[in-house]
Amino acid sequence: SARPTSLMFGKVIGSGLAGLAQIGVLLAAAVGFYQFNADRFADITLVRSMFEMPSWLVATTILFYLIGYFMYAFLYGALGSLASRTEDINTSIMPIVLLLVAAMMVSIFGMINPEATYVTVCSFIPVLAPMVMFVRICMTDVPFWQVAVSVALMLGTTGLIGYLSARIYRIGVLMYGKPPRLSELVRTLRNDRKASGAV
Repeated sequence: SARPTSLMFGKVIGSGLAGLAQIGVLLAAAVGFYQFNADRFADITLVRSMFEMPSWLVATTILFYLIGYFMYAFLYGALGSLASRTEDINTSIMPIVLLLVAAMMVSIFGMINPEATYVTVCSFIPVLAPMVMFVRICMTDVPFWQVAVSVALMLGTTGLIGYLSARIYRIGVLMYGKPPRLSELVRTLRNDRKASGAV
């Protein structure tokens, strides 16, 4: 037996480490084959620039990947636990899919004009920042304080989402039938908090 919160964090962290290991193997293989055939790619600017990225940009890529992954994985875990049937999962996770689509669209249009005001504003919105701020970092000179503020907001939001997701997951794994409405979920979380405080 395992506690629901341990189960959720175990799934999220385990899947994240597995994904990171896969990405690491692919990147290591790509770099190795590039170094082996570097002369053949000397005239291809796009390929050469990809494998000659500065180390700080690689570190930033890994940082934003990890923060974005954990943020959305916690959301998926919480909302997915509210679906008692496989058929209900798509409906439950639709808000997260819409957030991902919004982040992707802002990032794509942000590549056209990365210094636009809406791109700057969206780079500080935690659920959009993993993609949008990364576009700004790659295409413009972003002040360090803006990157630091964006990362701090993302880390704080990820911690808050992880805390709430653990509580929702604990409630969701015990629920059956039709997925609860948002108002019912908030009411259940309040009652659960009061009960925990009373104990």
